[in-house]
Amino acid sequence: MKFLRNIFFLLALAPQLLQAQVPPQISPAAAAQMIMNPQPPVDNTQLRNILASAEFDPPVVRPGEKFFYRVTINATQNSIEWPDKFSVPAGLRLGLVTRGQLSQPDGTPFRPLTEFLCEITATASGHFTIPNFSVSVGGRAVEIPAASIDVQANAATEPPRKLSLEVSATNLFFGQPFRVRVISPAAQGNHIEALRDVQFNGGGFLTDKLATHQSIEVINYDGQLKPAFIYETVATPMAAGAMKLSAQGFTVPPFSAGPITITAGGGPVTLGGSAQTSPVFLVSDAVQLKVRPLPMPSELPGFTGAMGKFFSDPPQLATNRVRVGEPVHLKLNFHGEGSLTRFVPPAPPRSREWQIIADSPPDNGFTLIPQTDDVRATPAIPFCSFDATTGQYLDLTIPPMPITILNEGLPVKLAVFDDNEKSSAPLELSGLVPTPGKSVASLRPPQLCGWFLALQFLPVVCLIALWRWDEWRRFLEAHPEIVRRRKARHALRREKIKLQTVWDAGDSNGFVRHAAEAMRIAVAPHFPAQPRALVCADVLAQITETERGGTAGETVQKIFAAADAQFSLARQAPADLPASKAEVDAVLLKLEERL
Repeated sequence: MKFLRNIFFLLALAPQLLQAQVPPQISPAAAAQMIMNPQPPVDNTQLRNILASAEFDPPVVRPGEKFFYRVTINATQNSIEWPDKFSVPAGLRLGLVTRGQLSQPDGTPFRPLTEFLCEITATASGHFTIPNFSVSVGGRAVEIPAASIDVQANAATEPPRKLSLEVSATNLFFGQPFRVRVISPAAQGNHIEALRDVQFNGGGFLTDKLATHQSIEVINYDGQLKPAFIYETVATPMAAGAMKLSAQGFTVPPFSAGPITITAGGGPVTLGGSAQTSPVFLVSDAVQLKVRPLPMPSELPGFTGAMGKFFSDPPQLATNRVRVGEPVHLKLNFHGEGSLTRFVPPAPPRSREWQIIADSPPDNGFTLIPQTDDVRATPAIPFCSFDATTGQYLDLTIPPMPITILNEGLPVKLAVFDDNEKSSAPLELSGLVPTPGKSVASLRPPQLCGWFLALQFLPVVCLIALWRWDEWRRFLEAHPEIVRRRKARHALRREKIKLQTVWDAGDSNGFVRHAAEAMRIAVAPHFPAQPRALVCADVLAQITETERGGTAGETVQKIFAAADAQFSLARQAPADLPASKAEVDAVLLKLEERL
């Protein structure tokens, strides 16, 4: 009985003793400092001497059992072009292929190591060999040697080494954190090997590096008490639906101070001192997870992603008697069943009566500043959390608290500070003004008026108008005849007004002069030329042959003949103004239509 009590005592004490030997966890600040420090370079000399090996784990199996085909290459994973398919003999069925990379410290440089682990199932007995094949490593062909395995029906075999993955729950909600345990049982002889570069495959999950914990414990593995290295962390699903989660990692010696042996119920446990010096790439079976979306119809206001069953203590207000514009602090305290690592406090609500400022993390509280003396209580702050066990939202709304606004007004004397932060003489406020100042129609801010929203589109409208104007300007530069015709029409209208003025005044000479000038203006854009440089033949050239031999042609010749006669020494009789006015208007109308 005494021997059994000692055995149970050692079993109970072994986890604490083993865990005490684990190196201390690195703090987030220390981890960030290690990242910022210069890292040792990778040993590029091995790129000229790349070695590859292939083996089966285990070397002897029975039909129907799963085993691993392991390929190791001393190169970086990104430089290796692994083939999608390679030759596998009949009787072996190739399954999932997993890859991993490890950087081994070897003095100053780092030696990269990449392993490919192919899952294979034997479907028949016999001796099978995967022949050698080549892969491209950094543009060079590297030969993978052949490897053989015996599949015997009555062979005494050992299961292949692999990791065990445990999760705290398989039916989850979107964003619900859950515990993940990666277990590496002790090898033969109870040799404990730690895990390095642990990764989780499957996608759609976010792991919390700050919640990672490593330990060595004695666990019940396949019905036996066996020491194991445990890598534990927290994962959060970031997508909904059916998912698979698996783990992978490399085994490395946990300590370098020498072997440490602890006698426990399962036999002596050896830490370090293992004959296995090179790292071994291990994987776990995939765990099926079902992730459900959060129930949106029943969501309460103020949800910030808090998952768990939380409770809030009564809020504490620093004081319940303040002036307008004086800040007062509201302290909140949350606790309950759930991780507070990523706990996000409620967002400050918008209020016209209060200015609300949230405290900086990790404090949970608000600074409240009253904006008017009409308030009688602090604003309610909506907040809720989601309980994954019941699938319901928990209302954690911060209730309003009564408060009294003092109507004593501002202090009569305000202290004034100069640039040197030395207090000077107090500044006294002046008395009340005798007459009221500028009045406004409403206290409503301009930002809430409808015209203010329309005013925001004014720059856009101006930019569009400027763009259209620039396009039109470029078009006119490419077609100057449009500008000349437009100017000619405007000048023709002004000249016709002058023509009507001299007609009403009975000025025959002025009538002839303005009629000839109007005809020159109407035909000038067709050449183009200045109107003063045109003569009667130029005007006749812009009317048709029929019009040139009819009344229109005679009128043009008559007008230009009378205009030229004004420069002769002989005195000419005045033109027939009543007959010429109608004919001139008809000619000008035809010429204007051709502009």
